[in-house]
Amino acid sequence: MMPTELFKNADLLFITSRADAFANAIVMSTTTAGQHLHYDHVALVEVTAKHQVFVLHALPKSGSIREPYAAFQKRHYALVDLYRVQHPLQAELIIAQAKSQLGQVYNHSYAPTAAGYYCADFIFAAFASDQIFTLRPMSFKAPTQQTLLPFWRAYYAQLGCAVPEGELGLNPNAMARQNCLRKVTTLVAP
Repeated sequence: MMPTELFKNADLLFITSRADAFANAIVMSTTTAGQHLHYDHVALVEVTAKHQVFVLHALPKSGSIREPYAAFQKRHYALVDLYRVQHPLQAELIIAQAKSQLGQVYNHSYAPTAAGYYCADFIFAAFASDQIFTLRPMSFKAPTQQTLLPFWRAYYAQLGCAVPEGELGLNPNAMARQNCLRKVTTLVAP
């Protein structure tokens, strides 16, 4: 287990899941050639006054949750990198906003107007009082292709809704590329 002194309120965990079709589709449609970042999930760190560490995030099966860091570690992600905002921020407000979003359903469509949150959207909303992220047009294509990846075509056909191609949103790789964060360390390495 990592020492709790390593974490600060409103730190971010950028995560690479163990390879599956869903994680691979996220990475394929959100990375650029030569890019070394291959994250498919992002989560927020809370450190309580009693030095307990919690992870707040939105997951497809559970929606928006707050779990002890020890439970988060049992998810056995392939890679977890700890990032920190490079300027002072109102961490307590960010954590309070994230807690107000707990219990929401997962936004499987990633459409900005749909109910619930997906992981990057959850973080964006948590930072509403001290916004550091810029929304970008979402793409569900491989960077070198002009057509939707077959995974996303099938995914949205099963959901019965339109692909939100070009709508404003965020993904973990785009967040990590924005110059407001610095990598602190790798917590879990492949």
